[in-house]
Amino acid sequence: MRKIIAGMLVMLMLISSPITALGASNLSTEQKFEVLKQKNIFTGFADGSSRLYDTMSREQLAAVLFRLLELPAQSSSPSYDDVLKTRWSYQEIETVTRTGLMNGTKKRIFSPGSNVTVEQLAAIFIRSYGVSEGGGTPVTGKVSKWARGVVSMALDRQLIPQLSDYTVDATRGLLVDAAYALYEDAHIDPLLVRSVEQTSNQSVRVNLLQWTNQTDNVTDKDRFTLKDAYGSIRTVYQATLSQDGMSIVLWTDRQVGNLLHLLTIDGNTWSYTSAPDDTTKPQIISQPVKLPNRAYEITFSEPVEMTSATNSSNYQFSNGLKLTSLQLSQDLRKVTFTTSEQSDGRNYQLTVRNVRDIAGNVMDTRNDLTILGSNDSSKPKITEVKIDSNTALITVKFNEKVDPQYAVQTNRYAIDKGLAVVQAILDNEGKTVTLRTTPQQDAIVYTLTVSGIPDIAGNVMDTSTNWKFGAVANPVVQAKLQSIVAINKNTLEITFNRALSDSDANNVKLSELKDNNSGVSMTEWKSFVQRKPESDRAVTIQFRNKSSNPELFRSGHVYAARVTGVAALDTSNNADVAEFAGTSVENLLPFVTQVIVLDRKSVKVMFSEPVRNVDEAAFQIRDADGRNVDIDYDELNDKGRIVSEVTLRLDDDLEGNRRYGMAFRKDVITDAAQWNGLKTADGDQPYIVPFNT
Repeated sequence: MRKIIAGMLVMLMLISSPITALGASNLSTEQKFEVLKQKNIFTGFADGSSRLYDTMSREQLAAVLFRLLELPAQSSSPSYDDVLKTRWSYQEIETVTRTGLMNGTKKRIFSPGSNVTVEQLAAIFIRSYGVSEGGGTPVTGKVSKWARGVVSMALDRQLIPQLSDYTVDATRGLLVDAAYALYEDAHIDPLLVRSVEQTSNQSVRVNLLQWTNQTDNVTDKDRFTLKDAYGSIRTVYQATLSQDGMSIVLWTDRQVGNLLHLLTIDGNTWSYTSAPDDTTKPQIISQPVKLPNRAYEITFSEPVEMTSATNSSNYQFSNGLKLTSLQLSQDLRKVTFTTSEQSDGRNYQLTVRNVRDIAGNVMDTRNDLTILGSNDSSKPKITEVKIDSNTALITVKFNEKVDPQYAVQTNRYAIDKGLAVVQAILDNEGKTVTLRTTPQQDAIVYTLTVSGIPDIAGNVMDTSTNWKFGAVANPVVQAKLQSIVAINKNTLEITFNRALSDSDANNVKLSELKDNNSGVSMTEWKSFVQRKPESDRAVTIQFRNKSSNPELFRSGHVYAARVTGVAALDTSNNADVAEFAGTSVENLLPFVTQVIVLDRKSVKVMFSEPVRNVDEAAFQIRDADGRNVDIDYDELNDKGRIVSEVTLRLDDDLEGNRRYGMAFRKDVITDAAQWNGLKTADGDQPYIVPFNT
């Protein structure tokens, strides 16, 4: 983490360009929370939940900033009368105050428990960047006069989403998104550069020391700054990763010939001398990009001359397809064209020739460009909008596949009464979008409007409105099935992504089971469910049929099971189904693993698994000479409880430095399901656990 202190203000400097981390990240807010939780920037609640829909307090924000920015602790006398040294957040609040990131609400009053509004969150995070220039994104929602500039800058950096009201309380989810953007930007690994070479007067190749790929965020053009010897900045229009992942080509505006140029990459500077004259031919750097309504766009490596670029005779299609319009962009690098009616599924080859750059260099003919024809002229329509009564997630179903690029843009969805869409996710089929919103108010009817989303063919929907749904004020965090594992031949361990309530844990069951793709009848099966010890996200399910200890999940078999019973379980795209392999592990009878002497009058007995019906009558203690040690009582004194250990109080004293053995009586203690009794014999001999005093 960068640490730069200027006067009394600690800020992350060197970040003057817009942040693209949120736009580049494919992680959900919940996944971002888990990343930051692992880095000890966020802490979860006692029940394991993230509570992303909860509002956050000022002291919670101060604690996150303290850890996120790795601020040096400030030792001082209390600045506020309502934040004493004994308060858990004292150090964090003092530090963010003395570094200028946060201020009190009144003189010597911090109001640690008060909520933080979205515009206040924006102001504090912009302050942490140490920037003061105005924002470029228009602010259309409700915002305080003092906050309009900082909200615009926060929108520039994608720290907050577009909202209809920025004066509302911010949620923990918004804090997670903003914190992750800052964390991700500060933890980008610098590119390992081997050399830099100019390939034309408008392109530079950056050769890398090691292989990389597109997911490494290496083609973010804001990571590169190009200047000539006179300090004139050359715009970097695009950064393109090579197919072998070993170099990046930067497309720039025209570089002056025979002049020293300095290319700065992630803070490290490389130099080269530019070529004397522009003798480089313009090139088309990508296949045609499809736009709505049979329109396409091709991009050139440098600005091109308008007359040749918009001359229809320089463009020719195969299979009789005709151009109907041509247009050159303002930067003279992109040509947009439309075509006559196409045939569905037919490939059309495009040949482009004779286009010149500004210096008069003529391109080499390109005849390897193609488009896939589509004659779909029907606009997509919404067929259903509904809200999940557990999760508050809204599903919007279309009658056909929609364009993924537009379907996930939150500004395509508008909800009245100040409710904002913070996330939109398109399913694998491409027809259903799931919306996550800011916290909904109880007993409120909301209306959703959707607009501007095209289908795969580029036909843009008509604005669709008046979709009403009732609010879900306290949504349940969606649960996702993570794994099913056979821990023995009749017992499964099922793990979820979040903590399970008692109701969830008690109701988990298998509704379907397949063995090597063949259905398995479970009509005679009985199940016993219990939480996995020391885990709030997993349960074990033991099964029986006519046998109390059957062999149901056999080695060498592949099983698939559907899980039900958990509130707000994700069932989309068979997310509630998991595969697992059978096992050769037997489900052993429960047994005593160890006897521990606590003192002369008590011992602790440890079991191999949770058991019930524990009673002192089940145990028998003898010394090495065969003399009995009487047991007075068990401290549990509750046969109905399921336990993994029990302490026995003795009538007789145990002697020091002496060996004892514990044996067990039948038909008393059972496993938790009460299907199998405690192990009392080892072959034809009694099962005895020895212990020493």
